[in-house]
Amino acid sequence: MPVPPPPAPPLRTLLGPPPSRARARWLADRLLALTIEGRLPPGARLPSERLLAEELGFSRGTVVRALDDARDRGVLSSRQGSGRTVLAPSGRARPVESLTARARALPAGTVDLRATVLPPHPDLQSVTEEAVSEMIADPAWGSVPADGHPELVEAICAHYDRRGLPTDPAQVLVTTGAVSGLHLALRAVTAPGARVGTENPGYPNTARVITAARRRVVPIDVDVEHGDQLVRAVGSGGLEAAVLTADFHNPGGHLLGAEHRSRLLQAAARTGNTLVIDETLVGMAWRAEHLPPAPVAGHGARTLLVGSTSKSLWAGLRIGWIRGTAEMIDAISRIRIGVDLGAPPLEQRIAARLLVGDSPVPAQQAHIAANHEIATGMLRRHLSHWRWRDPAGGLSIWADATRRPAGELVTAAAERGVALSPGSLFSPTGTGWPHALRIPFSGRADDLRRALEVLAELDT
Repeated sequence: MPVPPPPAPPLRTLLGPPPSRARARWLADRLLALTIEGRLPPGARLPSERLLAEELGFSRGTVVRALDDARDRGVLSSRQGSGRTVLAPSGRARPVESLTARARALPAGTVDLRATVLPPHPDLQSVTEEAVSEMIADPAWGSVPADGHPELVEAICAHYDRRGLPTDPAQVLVTTGAVSGLHLALRAVTAPGARVGTENPGYPNTARVITAARRRVVPIDVDVEHGDQLVRAVGSGGLEAAVLTADFHNPGGHLLGAEHRSRLLQAAARTGNTLVIDETLVGMAWRAEHLPPAPVAGHGARTLLVGSTSKSLWAGLRIGWIRGTAEMIDAISRIRIGVDLGAPPLEQRIAARLLVGDSPVPAQQAHIAANHEIATGMLRRHLSHWRWRDPAGGLSIWADATRRPAGELVTAAAERGVALSPGSLFSPTGTGWPHALRIPFSGRADDLRRALEVLAELDT
């Protein structure tokens, strides 16, 4: 029997704690932020003025002023007898993750800090030209097995061999990116309604994958002691699976050490949990003192490793893979045929040639390290009241303790030409982290400086 998705949080929860002053302005700003973030969908009807005033502890006059202000700003419509209804966002910059479905294009000149995107691999153009020439001359006319181009599968096997995990081609399935890999893996190892743990905060699309598959998201709160927290959650017996990031967690940049990997695997083996490990950022080890240990596999635990080329090679190269036992990969292959007939052959040929040697390449490592210095230096000088932990690697900093609520700060930044993602986007439930932001440092240095200057002005 189909399992319904979890109900949306009530408006009172989405709004967060109200301030003691300027309440009408706060309520109007929060409604605008929630609409732009997509957490108040178009057509949603608000509670009555009386009921909303009671829930918030405001006077009815304060609520009416706030709702009228939101109406004048294009957030709500109001009709006599029909109450207040949320309108679709206007053409303004949407400060949400750029992967949001049907997101509008940003205005020209906007600094986009919603995604972690690196410059393309320096050999991309030459390798692409070679791959096109070879594909045109291919006697098979570009046809490849649904499980993956043999050259790419061999490159993926070599990738794991270098990391100390011997891998056979039968243990690899090529996918159309990491999100597709996570989806297929989860469908193969759990049933609808299964309780699936994932980090909080964590990558937004992980929670989306879980809910889209009609599994139940179980947030695992993580902070500095994230290794112990993951081991406790997996060892509790309350999960059927967990989708986790061991290498440079997004957004915090945590790296799970060898001891915690061993304990996590032992806990999974003991409880029968399946571990789906997102390895999208495993190559982002640009700090020599923080190299990832061996992949999360072994100790009798059932694990699936999901990798991707989108960070280390090129954001436009949507090629991913799943690595597991031959039996698990065979089962996933059968599910996959009902989804698509394989990743694009040209992109697979390109990825096969680039997926060798250092990842990222030295030029990209230098770019990331330089931008990290810019970001941390500006945070210390201009936003010293924020709390953040220097990442072990990865492409972003997770900052908490903003003075203004994150939704308001993101909305104000959008009006200044800077698109950001509020902390709530990184919560598996869509709530929480009211004073947190993710600050990617993977883009252009000038854009990063401008964005942090704007934030410093807005969050004084």
